[in-house]
Amino acid sequence: MVYKVLQKFNTASSTEAFRPFLLLLKCLGLAPVFQNASNKRSISLLNVILLLLIGTLYINGPCRQMRREMRRFQMSPLAVNSRIFTYLLGTLVYLLTMLVHFLQRHRLGSLFRAFHAIDQDLQQVGVRINYRMQRFLIISGMLCFLCGIFGTLTLVYVYKITVLNNQPSFNGRWYYNVFSFVYYNTAFPAITSYFAIMLWFLLVRFQRLAMAIRMYFPTSPSAIGSRGEFAICSEKEQINVLKQIKILHDKLNDVVELVNYCFSVQITFCVGLCFVIGVVCSFGLFRAFIYRNELFYMGVLNFIWYMYYLFFVLFFIAVGSKITREGKRIGILVHKAINCSTSEGVIRELNLFSQQLLHRSPVITCGLFVYDWTLWYTMIGATATYLIILIQFDVSFPNLVNVNATAAYRHGT
Repeated sequence: MVYKVLQKFNTASSTEAFRPFLLLLKCLGLAPVFQNASNKRSISLLNVILLLLIGTLYINGPCRQMRREMRRFQMSPLAVNSRIFTYLLGTLVYLLTMLVHFLQRHRLGSLFRAFHAIDQDLQQVGVRINYRMQRFLIISGMLCFLCGIFGTLTLVYVYKITVLNNQPSFNGRWYYNVFSFVYYNTAFPAITSYFAIMLWFLLVRFQRLAMAIRMYFPTSPSAIGSRGEFAICSEKEQINVLKQIKILHDKLNDVVELVNYCFSVQITFCVGLCFVIGVVCSFGLFRAFIYRNELFYMGVLNFIWYMYYLFFVLFFIAVGSKITREGKRIGILVHKAINCSTSEGVIRELNLFSQQLLHRSPVITCGLFVYDWTLWYTMIGATATYLIILIQFDVSFPNLVNVNATAAYRHGT
């Protein structure tokens, strides 16, 4: 069944595989709507106008939500201020990402041209990439996180109707408010998924590069003389293939540096936003369990919302860490090939490749920190630390609910 679905996708490059997600990015204002036009000034002006209109959707939703939060969390100044700060930070991150993606549109377009050139070189060494499967996975993942957004929207409205007895008013602006909510909550998954897909494309090509090494060079003593393990070829052919592999590895590292440059700013702010949301939502969950009022379910919903956002951060952290491990794995394969090879010329070229791997290994970083599991552990520790600080400050403020109840009791007596 899956194979029949894949056959319907006429996909011949990474650009075509990424096109459905690019359409979503254009709808969210995270990519220029119009491209490749002769009149570049008028098209750029039109793109700016459309981005400004979409930016109003990112601003409207948080403004309305902040007004509701100010009325809802009057018993805790710390709670309302932290949530307002979260909405403001999220709006700034999304608007900044729109600006950065617009300014970096030419470099982002060059990423796919670089992927296409690398894929052609991989085909020369006998390795191909299944673009149909990539497109199928991208569309499936995109539909899954959109379903998650609309599922969250449904839970919020069910909470308002059943718990708060707040019947939604379908006036002339209700559709605009729904669009603002959807845009605001879809931007973060879209930005992080954009970065994760680029890293995934890199990971696939590093894996194909390792496959090419195993195809042409023995990596275990049992593989020597065995046609089932690798392609037996002459010394000259091995040297020629190795030169192509070295050039491919160098091109892939150039793309890694380009990805780091294009996504360093917005992904750094997205990681910071996820950290702030984690602290605030954990603090809200703590208050929900302590006071057990009508906001208990909202605290649980906000924490689920945070876990949903955290999944996307963990996804690109996992892929970035996998790329670093794959780079080290290529070095291990090269050293195994050195140990198993009998040709001095091949060993000499493999030693040169080993030095290249030593001096230039793939690392996904923004300049401040590396996107690996160490970052995840740091976020957990920092979230726990700041959560304890917020709880201590919140306890130091007099709870308005308890104060009003005490005043009413004294007045009754």
